[in-house]
Amino acid sequence: MSITETKIALGPCTIATLASPDAAALVDQYCSHLQCQVLASETLTAAAAEQWGCPGLAGTRYWLLGNIRGRPWLRIVEDAQAQPIAPLSRAGWMSLEVLVEDPDALADTLASSPFEVLRPAADLELSDKIRAVQVRGPCGELLYLTRIADEVPPFQLPQAQCAVDHLFIPVLASRDRSAALTLYEELAQHHGLSFDTKVTVINQLRGLPLEQQHPLATLQLADNTLIEIDQLGDLAEAPRQDNSLGGGIAMVSFEIDQLPTGAKAHCHGEAPYQGRRSCTVYGHDGERIELIER
Repeated sequence: MSITETKIALGPCTIATLASPDAAALVDQYCSHLQCQVLASETLTAAAAEQWGCPGLAGTRYWLLGNIRGRPWLRIVEDAQAQPIAPLSRAGWMSLEVLVEDPDALADTLASSPFEVLRPAADLELSDKIRAVQVRGPCGELLYLTRIADEVPPFQLPQAQCAVDHLFIPVLASRDRSAALTLYEELAQHHGLSFDTKVTVINQLRGLPLEQQHPLATLQLADNTLIEIDQLGDLAEAPRQDNSLGGGIAMVSFEIDQLPTGAKAHCHGEAPYQGRRSCTVYGHDGERIELIER
C-alpha cells in the first residue's frame, strides 16, 4: 500500500513553542521580520504548565502567532530562565522548516535583522524542486525557510499560499535515528524512510567537509507535513526543568486521531486547544512532544 493510500493517524505538525525572558520582544521580531501576526495572547494556566512539565511557569504570558491567513504555527512563552542555545549542541528539536514563497527575497530582507542568514538560498541535494535558506533565530533556533515548487515523490509536501506560511517539518537532532523514529512510527501507525544525504548547514556549523553525508529519517504526517530526524554525534542531553522550558525549540505540537493509551489527558479551553484533549510525551532524545486530539 502506498503512502497516498494510507490513513495517517499523526499530523499535521501545528505549532512550535519558543521560550524567552523577553517574549514580547521576540513576538515583535517574528511579526516584523517573518510576517507573523498575533492570534491570541493568554496567561498560561496551572493545568497547561503542569502538562508541559513546567509547573513553575504557571501565570506567565504566552502569545500564539500565525501567518497572514490566520493559520497558527508558533507559540512564544515568557520564561525568565530560558537562554539562547548554540545550534546543533544538544539532542532534541533542532530546526523548524517553514513554508515560504520566495526564500531568496526573504533572505534579503533579513540581512539587518535579528535573524542571521547562515547560507545563501540554494536547492536541496534531495530535489531541485525544494529551495531553502537557513537562518538562526534569536533563541538559537534554526529556521529552514523553504519553497516547494512542485511535487517531490514519494513525499507529500505543501506549497506556500502566502509569503511566510506555516511550519511543515520539525527537525529533530538525534543520537540514533532508528530509535528516535520508532516512537513517531507508532504514533503515526506507518513506517518512515531512512537514507543518507548532505546537510550543508550542519557541515558548516560543525566545521565538517561541506559534502559530508548524514544519516536521516523522514516520516510522512497528515496534511502534507513531515518529521525529519538527523542523526548527529556529540549532542548534549536535553535538560528538563520545573521552572523553565529552556532555550531553543522547547516543544512541537501535533494533531493526532487519539491520544496514546495510558497518556495523562488534559482539557484546556484556551487557544490552541479549544477544549480538545491533549497530553505531553517525550521522545527518545528528550524532546517535548505535545499531542492534541482532532
